[in-house]
Amino acid sequence: MKCEVGDIVLVNNFKYQDGSDGSLHSFVVVDITKDEFEIVNLDYVCFLISSNVSKNSDVNPSYPYNEPIEATGENGLKKRGHVKCDYLFEKIKEEDIFMRVGTITAQQYRRFMELYQTSLM
Repeated sequence: MKCEVGDIVLVNNFKYQDGSDGSLHSFVVVDITKDEFEIVNLDYVCFLISSNVSKNSDVNPSYPYNEPIEATGENGLKKRGHVKCDYLFEKIKEEDIFMRVGTITAQQYRRFMELYQTSLM
């Protein structure tokens, strides 16, 4: 499934930071990379979306890079959560994207990327 930057997608298979396997989780696409020859293979760079509101930055200051996100008709989320903006999942394969559920706003995209840049400092 081809996606665009800003799409919220459900991913079948991915690897967590510690190398363990993850499945069927929502992500927001923040970049798209193509193979060397720009043929068909696409990899997506994404931030994980979590519904564990106890780790939202507005609830728990121990997680300053977990930006709250509300469920809306536009983004397709079912409940409030947060976007984890301190770690990029860089190898989400096109074939592992189950479906697109919605999209974020341009303002949200800028905020997520700003938090990511801040997390690197």
